Amino acid sequence: MVHYTLGWLEQQRGNARAARKHFKTAAALPSDYCFPARLEEIAILETAMRVNPQDARAAYYLGNLLYDRRRHEAAIRLWEQSAGLDPSCSIVWRNLGIGYFNIRNQPAKARTAYERALRANPQDARLLYERDQLWKRLGDRPAKRLREPKRRPDLVQQRDDLSVELGALYNQTGQPAKALALINSRKFQPWEGGEGGALGQWTRANLLLGQQALVRTQSLERRPVTRQHLLQSAIGYFQAALTAPHNLGEARHLLANQSDIHYWLGRTFSEADDQKRAKHHWQLAATFKGDFQEMSVRTFSEMTYYSALAYERLGQPSKARRLLDELLAYAKKLQRTPAKIDYFATSLPALLLFDDDLQFRQEIKARFLQAQAHLGLGRRARATALLRTVLKRDPSHAPAADLLRSLQPGRHTP
Repeated sequence: MVHYTLGWLEQQRGNARAARKHFKTAAALPSDYCFPARLEEIAILETAMRVNPQDARAAYYLGNLLYDRRRHEAAIRLWEQSAGLDPSCSIVWRNLGIGYFNIRNQPAKARTAYERALRANPQDARLLYERDQLWKRLGDRPAKRLREPKRRPDLVQQRDDLSVELGALYNQTGQPAKALALINSRKFQPWEGGEGGALGQWTRANLLLGQQALVRTQSLERRPVTRQHLLQSAIGYFQAALTAPHNLGEARHLLANQSDIHYWLGRTFSEADDQKRAKHHWQLAATFKGDFQEMSVRTFSEMTYYSALAYERLGQPSKARRLLDELLAYAKKLQRTPAKIDYFATSLPALLLFDDDLQFRQEIKARFLQAQAHLGLGRRARATALLRTVLKRDPSHAPAADLLRSLQPGRHTP
């Protein structure tokens, strides 16, 4: 920006030759860490583009400045101009991908822009992560998304967010052992928007592995030693799910509901003929009130379902049914309620990069809660249909994928 400014000054005093020299020097310098932000730099960069029409960098820099000032359309046009002059700049394509998706609502062009960005710089781990988030927002299948980070373990190792997402994809595609190994392999640092990410995948992987061990005990009634070993293994996974190892870099909020884990611990201790400890965990699952999600306390959540199941196991079916009826009524009301963003939710992952449809997201949540309620009330067909609808609309919906998988023959249905 020093050379651009000197070029502008020389142009102002009529020294066109010196101005062109400074503008060409500026255009040839690396673009790293160049972030013009002053209002007077708009005029400077506009002058540079007039004097040197082949300068791709000036258009790129001015596009960044104008996008920050919410002159989005002007910024996109400048980035398109820059990309036309120099298609080798990956960040220009990356910025266009964001602009096409968030401003112009052109998802196909956004997808193409990110492909061009990665083609320009295949070593950029951030681009790999952001393209995956775009694919996720566009509803691409987890199996397809999984192929890309698996091909580039060198890039995955560079970023916590990419590692968490790869763990999520392993869990989503029924490979929790790989997810757990990945989460255990690195030390995570907390970052804004990533709160609960590593801990969530750690918890989910342990829950899935515990459920897998519990399923395997069904066929081992005549082999008590092996069965007992599997039950202890399941207990170990479920107890681990209650913890937050130091390498995750975060701990659970004190108001976070863990009724699902306690419910499964109760199931496992019951299978192991330890009814006292089973009852203890079911009591914990049944009586926990509310949940802390997305920076706010909720009266109902996905955990309400497990509280109701725990009441059922404790021999209190009337309480279970009442809670499930309340959950169903809440979910139906939620589906009809206009979505709104909370002030403290502005740094949630879904809102940091690509704009999300909050009404769509709320409707998906409402349908999933209805599926849980119907399943708890014995309406398995209705629940299954709702879960399939959720996954059709959002193939990366983790709770729906896990619950639907549990309904398959030979699995432990909650």
